[in-house]
Amino acid sequence: MGLFSKSIRKLGPMGGYRFARQICRNQPRILMYHRFSDLPVKGWASPEFFEQQVRYIREHYNPYSLVGLMKYLREHGRMPSHAVVITVDDGYRDFYEHAFPILQRHGVPATLFVTTGFIERRLWLWPDKITWILDQITHIDREFTIGSLTVKVGALDGGLRNQLWKQWIAHALSLPDEDKHEFITALASELGLSFPNEIPKAFAPLNWVELKELQAGGIEIGGHTVTHPSLGRVTEARARDEIFGCRDALNQHVGQRERTFCYPNGQPSDFQHFLPELVREAGFLGAVTAFPDSQGINDPYLMRRHASGDNMFQFHKAVSGFELLGHRVKGDRRLEPGSSAA
Repeated sequence: MGLFSKSIRKLGPMGGYRFARQICRNQPRILMYHRFSDLPVKGWASPEFFEQQVRYIREHYNPYSLVGLMKYLREHGRMPSHAVVITVDDGYRDFYEHAFPILQRHGVPATLFVTTGFIERRLWLWPDKITWILDQITHIDREFTIGSLTVKVGALDGGLRNQLWKQWIAHALSLPDEDKHEFITALASELGLSFPNEIPKAFAPLNWVELKELQAGGIEIGGHTVTHPSLGRVTEARARDEIFGCRDALNQHVGQRERTFCYPNGQPSDFQHFLPELVREAGFLGAVTAFPDSQGINDPYLMRRHASGDNMFQFHKAVSGFELLGHRVKGDRRLEPGSSAA
């Protein structure tokens, strides 16, 4: 843990969180979640902790969906005070099972960004395929190489499994989108595996009927492309198809309305200079990344987000604005407006 985080952990409960909240009152914080589970899973959110967080937001902040926030900006020319936005990526069914009832119970809106090809069950989300591969094996019996990646022999304990997951995900993200899928298919083949025809229950998506119910219950259904590629690794024509195709599928299946957008993976390497304009041209009112830095919500088509989950220290650091202040003190700027993928 860095010195700044150690200071926050000490000073936050002693009034530091209230101080940061006041300093950042006109800078909405956008929180980012992905998966929900009753069982503890690193990086996921459990109903127990998520309910604590939703209750805290309801009591201390003004909760908005992301499209609600952007409409407020359009109508008033400024951001609302003490605004917080809960966002959730991808469109897994566990949002409907675990998070939605909590949000309804407390009257808190949220934004769910969905990958439309996943909702239609035409594809798995590719990181889940890597997770599935590792879940099927206990030992790698022979060394093999795929492109520049070499996989060595060894028994898979928890540490090595996690290490391989990170390594394989990073390698996949470094590849052009078509090569990424070929790599994952080759990985399964080298390990003697074939992917099931149906998406396994552990990785199941929502369906259109459930999305309509969520939308009627105060959840914005935002865009997250058709197939979840890194938009930093595709042509401009392919990016257009992904962004506009996602918009069209959402309008067709859950009704035409104003929405916002989330860049898949959302790291600096997942951007190209033309992407914000494509998202704007498609009619989305704003868009978010998947990392924080000093820029916060300054650019409506590159708004930064703060990770959240069961770690309550991270939640309070993010929601209070302390994390944003830390990045500003350090002058962190990971992505310039209009920048290319790096």
